[in-house]
Amino acid sequence: MTGPFAKSAYADELEFMYGAVRTAGKILLAGRAAGTEVTYKSDNSIVTHVDHECAAFLDSEIETRYPRDGILNEETHHLGKDSLRRPDTHRCWVLDPLDSTSSFVRGGQHYGVIMGLTVDGVPVLGMTYKPELGEIYFAAKGEGAFRAFAGPEPEMLQVLPVKVSALTKLHLILSYGRQTPALADLLKRLGNPSFHRMNGSLKMNEVARGEYCAFVSPPENPMCLWDLAATQVILEEAGGRVTDLSGRPLDYRHADPVLRNGLIASNGASHSIILERLARSKA
Repeated sequence: MTGPFAKSAYADELEFMYGAVRTAGKILLAGRAAGTEVTYKSDNSIVTHVDHECAAFLDSEIETRYPRDGILNEETHHLGKDSLRRPDTHRCWVLDPLDSTSSFVRGGQHYGVIMGLTVDGVPVLGMTYKPELGEIYFAAKGEGAFRAFAGPEPEMLQVLPVKVSALTKLHLILSYGRQTPALADLLKRLGNPSFHRMNGSLKMNEVARGEYCAFVSPPENPMCLWDLAATQVILEEAGGRVTDLSGRPLDYRHADPVLRNGLIASNGASHSIILERLARSKA
């Protein structure tokens, strides 16, 4: 095996992920070009037939290649197919086939595929792909984090390591579509720092490459495990840190895939500052 994954302890899985997200990206691009109808899930989030097509493809690929592994797939979960949801297995794939469906249907660029692997509840592999931009992030636990671009198959271009910034002055990246009173209150407790907004769950990659010092989200703006497994290992391998708003680690073996205690995904250097400000404002 050659290429950027050759020396990894997870070389087989990374090669598999790269092929899977590239093909999933083609499904997304084709679906967008053809047009798609929007419907609503039980949690009132939007979904399209392309979400389901991409989900079915990824589930099938994983079951064929790694039949003993568990799968936690956002769309499979919302359809109630709990036979695939086995988070207590030794290895569990955690994925979002189409992150930021809103960006997808509105003609944006910041939608993509999120694919992670947990081992005994700990994220160890992550890969994300934005097909409109050809942008790929990937990481394996203990092996660093990288940003690259999809080239002529099967090549990957401009593979470069990413590192968080060392900044402690808060400059945040926030969700574009979740401008809620709870988020306004959280920002007030943090001293109303400067921020930028972006669609989707790949904001943690922007922290990983040093553009911002943190992404924060209040409990009232819940994140889900399929948003976080891949991006957590990417951010941590870039030097960052991920906890809930109380500083506790995330639990990927919990029966409920919704994170209900808020989120701090930081460059590490600013993490204790954020926790201290939140603790002071709560006292």
